[in-house]
Amino acid sequence: MTDIYKGMLVGDNQVFQMAMRGKARKYALVNIVVLGIFFGLSNLLATLRTTPELPLNDKFAIITPLLFSGAGIVIICGALIAFTMIYWAAARAFGGMGGLGLILDLIGLVAIPFWILAPLLNYFIRFPPESPAGYILMAAMIPAFFWSFKLLRQSLMAAQGLGATKATVAVAAMWIFSISSIYVFLP
Repeated sequence: MTDIYKGMLVGDNQVFQMAMRGKARKYALVNIVVLGIFFGLSNLLATLRTTPELPLNDKFAIITPLLFSGAGIVIICGALIAFTMIYWAAARAFGGMGGLGLILDLIGLVAIPFWILAPLLNYFIRFPPESPAGYILMAAMIPAFFWSFKLLRQSLMAAQGLGATKATVAVAAMWIFSISSIYVFLP
């Protein structure tokens, strides 16, 4: 089992082949749930900065983080459904086979860099970029971004049959579209 997680960290083709055989769904779902929990906890930390009177004593020491974690899971599931559609469109546009179930598994398998990227991006939005904390967050997000880019590219190559150039362009298109859509929905 640890070999599977090592494979997910580096984008091993055997992990993506497991997804193609339909044997990776539980690992993908675990990654998605962990990502949602981390995202929800980053919301909790950001909320505590603006609302220090948030109840966190007695029974609320468990209830409040659970509520934020649950909300984070729901938000990440919604975001991943949208990203599944973007991935599917990019894969099909560049000659891949698509397959929404397979793509959801692939996204779940490459979600580990997003454990870092999504909470930090969420927290970065609440800090002015020119503050010291903003610079630190940005410095931590850059390697996570390139790591996620690499894993997404490898998933397109291994499971969708795209060549290196097409996979690179497809991932770039996915990122550009995703980042553009974030700006549309931000207030």
